[in-house]
Amino acid sequence: MSRSRIQIVPHLDSSQLNQRYQDCQEPKKKNYWQIIQLLSRTDMPMTTEQVAETMGVSTDWIRKLARRYNRLGPIAIADNHQHKYNRKGLSLGYGDRVNVVKVS
Repeated sequence: MSRSRIQIVPHLDSSQLNQRYQDCQEPKKKNYWQIIQLLSRTDMPMTTEQVAETMGVSTDWIRKLARRYNRLGPIAIADNHQHKYNRKGLSLGYGDRVNVVKVS
């Protein structure tokens, strides 16, 4: 089986990713931030398989999270109970809608 490395879109730099990881209080989200951190490392690149083994999750889950993060950025780490994903994309909660500005 070939070892593959997923490229992570640099929505945040390594120090910002580390800060998100350290600030996170929810264990599940904290794991997600750690996965994105491990995949985005340039000093010690890790394959999908290595990250999956380190984190105790499947390679399919790693790929799914990475694709979602690459597509949506940091909001991809949002709790699925707060933000619903569907074919049309992310549905924003009330608090998010308040910050949307109409551009003409």
